[in-house]
Amino acid sequence: MARAAAIAGQLEKLVSFPTVSSASNLDLLDYVEAEVAPLGARLRRFPNAEGDKASVLVSVGPEAPGGLVYSGHTDIVPTEGQPWTGDPFALRERDGRLIGRGATDMKGFLACCLAALPEIASGPLRRPVHLAFSYDEEVGCTGVGDMARWIGASGLAPRLAVIGEATMMDLVSAHKGGLIGWATVKGKPGHSSQPDRYVNAVMVAAELVSFINRIREDMRAGPRFEGLDPPWSTIQVNQIAGGLHGNIVAAECRFFWEMRIIPGQSEDDVFARMEAFARDLERDMKAIDPETFIRLDVQSRIPGLSPSGDPTLESELLSLLGRKAPRAVPYGTEAGIFQRAGMPSVVIGPGDIADAHQPDESVAIDQLEQCTDMLVRLAESCR
Repeated sequence: MARAAAIAGQLEKLVSFPTVSSASNLDLLDYVEAEVAPLGARLRRFPNAEGDKASVLVSVGPEAPGGLVYSGHTDIVPTEGQPWTGDPFALRERDGRLIGRGATDMKGFLACCLAALPEIASGPLRRPVHLAFSYDEEVGCTGVGDMARWIGASGLAPRLAVIGEATMMDLVSAHKGGLIGWATVKGKPGHSSQPDRYVNAVMVAAELVSFINRIREDMRAGPRFEGLDPPWSTIQVNQIAGGLHGNIVAAECRFFWEMRIIPGQSEDDVFARMEAFARDLERDMKAIDPETFIRLDVQSRIPGLSPSGDPTLESELLSLLGRKAPRAVPYGTEAGIFQRAGMPSVVIGPGDIADAHQPDESVAIDQLEQCTDMLVRLAESCR
């Protein structure tokens, strides 16, 4: 009961900070740092360029190689337009569940980390345990990179990073990576009665969208990673806008594209195909007007997560969780970023991803207790 109360108390406080991705998370970090200071924790912040957000690395135990990283993001998605039945930023309990924005995604895991840390730090540690709390995950995992790279280059060499996204406390050892961005086509406008004198940005964009659809078909027939749904890579266009009037050759068109790439495949190879086709189209455009162009802008890159290939580590985690086999998921997390920085990484966290971002978002109290117990037991390897 004491542990459950500690978790709920931490989650109540964390939920009270409205850390939507458009807002600062510094007040929440101030709270976290005040909570861990009595434990003798070492603190390091990694601010954004504007100085209104940061990631924080909390470390207990010696500054030595090995150890563990428990990582989660502090930002949440907005609540506007959703039919909440109470204040999203005031935690409440109903039927064994705690309700509030971020309860599942993923302040529940952060609360477990803060509740577990006093137990972890209560005895001598031979290797460190780190809490790595990031910002701006919800807008494309753009805030964690500096912290992950610093850990990777610091010589700390953690033996494992656990990213606490909601998995119902299953072990997730693989997920797709992603590359998202915008394509901008700048044409040459003119009267639509003489289209060959001009460059129709909408028509050019349509050719590029059609080419992206051909890539999508190639992906469906290409390499597979069983356990994912679907087990192949995907690419698509989800937003498009262009043109000013029905009888004016369109001067500009812009569309949003996204790709989700299976582990072991390269998103850069796909992007290179798009770039090469765009340059071919652009050549014909510039023959009419050299001021025309096509620009492909990458908004965010989320590396995929590949299985660690360490059967001993996998067996240890499955035994700890009482599971028989790891899972793979089609969505991205920050785990691939930690893995790319040199740390074996997995995803394990309380709650169901289907509850994330929903009105009356909630997490089961027993899931939070299971998670906290797992964090404490896994940290025994650091003694």
